[in-house]
Amino acid sequence: MRTLTIVLIALASAGGVDGQRRARIGPTVSTISIQDGSGSQSFTSFGGSLALLSGDDGEIGAAISRYGDLSNNNCVRQMTFVGLESNYYPVGPKGVAPYASTTFGLARVTDQDAGLLGICTAAQPTSELGLGFGLGVRVNIGTQAAALVEGRFFQVPNSAIQALEGRANVSLAFGKPRQTQLLNGTLGPAAGLLVNLSGRLQGRSPTFGVRFRRDTKKGTLGLQIDYAQLRATGCSSDCEPNAILFAPGFEPSLRTGWGRLYADLGLLLVGFPSVGPDRGVSQGAHGGLGADIVTSGAVMVNVNSRVLWFQRNGGANVFLLQTGVSVSPKLESR
Repeated sequence: MRTLTIVLIALASAGGVDGQRRARIGPTVSTISIQDGSGSQSFTSFGGSLALLSGDDGEIGAAISRYGDLSNNNCVRQMTFVGLESNYYPVGPKGVAPYASTTFGLARVTDQDAGLLGICTAAQPTSELGLGFGLGVRVNIGTQAAALVEGRFFQVPNSAIQALEGRANVSLAFGKPRQTQLLNGTLGPAAGLLVNLSGRLQGRSPTFGVRFRRDTKKGTLGLQIDYAQLRATGCSSDCEPNAILFAPGFEPSLRTGWGRLYADLGLLLVGFPSVGPDRGVSQGAHGGLGADIVTSGAVMVNVNSRVLWFQRNGGANVFLLQTGVSVSPKLESR
């Protein structure tokens, strides 16, 4: 959570200066926090990535990471992860560039359990799919290097690895500088409240996160990533899970003299890193209404209300109403 907090603060204050070259390659180090019955422990991994700017607002690449020791006892727990990575830059990959990240790939996992008398069971390496999503900031160092810091939720189903991870990468940049044709984009801090509509989960405190907005030639895209503290009703243990909400959406809108009214519809991923019945990633959808209000200064205020739906691991449906507000730099007309 500490890494995610640092990234959120950096995202809220980020701006842009010079552009960057088309490709980068460099080493990556991370710390991953895994929680189990004995508490939360952090482990270190090493790897590298190669990425290419696929457009004015996006970057795709491949990465490999080796987690040599993820065990909290004498048993072996190791993982090698090879994945495809996508970074979405709402204001372009230049200067100090915030981004939202998604990762999908193949994990090779060796995981022994402690059996009777503490004897480790035999374990053969297995191949599993892995998924990650989160927030990051890229800092361009001149035109020849870039540094990236990221906080994300990372999961390998059918294993004990559902965790929060902080990553850092330093890359050499090369290739011809990209000439940007970037349309308007902005971002800023967001806060909201969750109200239970149906199901046995409810909010126990306000949500905090970052809201992205991007105008494209085909419409407006939105993305909000929140940290939420929840409470499960009708349970006997592990009843207060924390979650990361990842909610991209399309926003058809009506422009007005003071801003715009819009509808919001998209998919929803909910990551639960804590021990409990919901641990892992739940899928769903979200939809609602909102307004971007342009003030007389350089600030744009967003107010919104939307319904969140997702299925818990046991198959039960949860419906939550999220109302919120966000503040960001206003978009300049083209």
